[in-house]
Amino acid sequence: MFSPSFLSAAARWTGLTFALAFTLACQGHKNTEPTTGNVEKPAYACLFDTQATPQGILVTTYQPADTSKILKRYLLYREGHQPDTIPPDVVPVRIPLENVAVAHSTQIGLIAALGCEQSIRSIGSRAALERNSVLAEREDLGEFFNGWQFDTEKLLVLSPDAVFFSPGRTEDITTLEKGIRIPMLYDLSPWENHPLARSEWLKFTAEFFDCRAQADSLFAQIEQRYRDICQQAQASGTRPQVVSSLPYQGVWYMPAGESYKAVLFRDAALDFPWADTPQTGSLALDLESVLARAWQADVWFFETGMGDSPTLKSLEEQNRLYTRFKAFRNGDIFICNSDHGAPYFEQSIVYPDRVLSDFTYLPREKDYRPYYYQRIERQ
Repeated sequence: MFSPSFLSAAARWTGLTFALAFTLACQGHKNTEPTTGNVEKPAYACLFDTQATPQGILVTTYQPADTSKILKRYLLYREGHQPDTIPPDVVPVRIPLENVAVAHSTQIGLIAALGCEQSIRSIGSRAALERNSVLAEREDLGEFFNGWQFDTEKLLVLSPDAVFFSPGRTEDITTLEKGIRIPMLYDLSPWENHPLARSEWLKFTAEFFDCRAQADSLFAQIEQRYRDICQQAQASGTRPQVVSSLPYQGVWYMPAGESYKAVLFRDAALDFPWADTPQTGSLALDLESVLARAWQADVWFFETGMGDSPTLKSLEEQNRLYTRFKAFRNGDIFICNSDHGAPYFEQSIVYPDRVLSDFTYLPREKDYRPYYYQRIERQ
């Protein structure tokens, strides 16, 4: 995976303060009530923690907008050990789960990485599955979306042990939870702002399948690979400028400076013109302002949905202003299209080391074999 030139550069690496490359914006959680037992805080993730109690494992999720506030708590117990009394704000969940419903691709990836994908018996919509999804060949899967919304009646018929899902910013499922009385498990990995924080939701997921040690081992490997690649990127002595995304309906949603994508660019030693913007999420820009700031970008990365990937010719036909970007003129545009490769939306949260690898080596190594991003075709 690592080329000789990078390895030799890494061997000469001295004087860099590596810890600075891993400074996290994530702050510790503020517990809002007294607890007993040991509360285990994740190393990177801000939005969950776990606690061993005499009754079982207490898993707590926190509100993305204010991590001092609890979103949902779950008490995990094994068969035959259900607690006699459970606080009304705590959801009891018998583990290990054997029949689960998943709403989104990220949960499929987290569960599959733990080798538990056979427990997935139903999904939101088969139409949303990536072509090379780990579930693509499964014909026994139920579906519980009506359009892109939860269908209460379908969920009641499917009767899963629990439902994994990622809520939207304004999504309120209180009525749904009361109506179905099936544990709704909040996967908040997409709300984390560090790539390793997102991956660390492996530990959250594993608690429900009673395989936490396996998750700890897997995450440690991912973290080490991520650190190794970051170290080599910082040692390369080059900082190619990068631009990201494509306009959508006239708006160019550029990663903000504290978003997970900006962290990946930083750790790949890429010069990202919006790295100093203090927001998380994305910035709503127009093409002209992006061109004015990033026309000399050496490399351009973006992701597409299902279907055919754009070509240089089709981009030029969409808007001739694209041809003014240096990356366009040199053909150094790299596209991730999960219809024509690995299931990016399932895997990228779990394996940020692979995304970092693509961002690090594609701009620098001609013979590198990418995981997700492919060089754009001319026509």
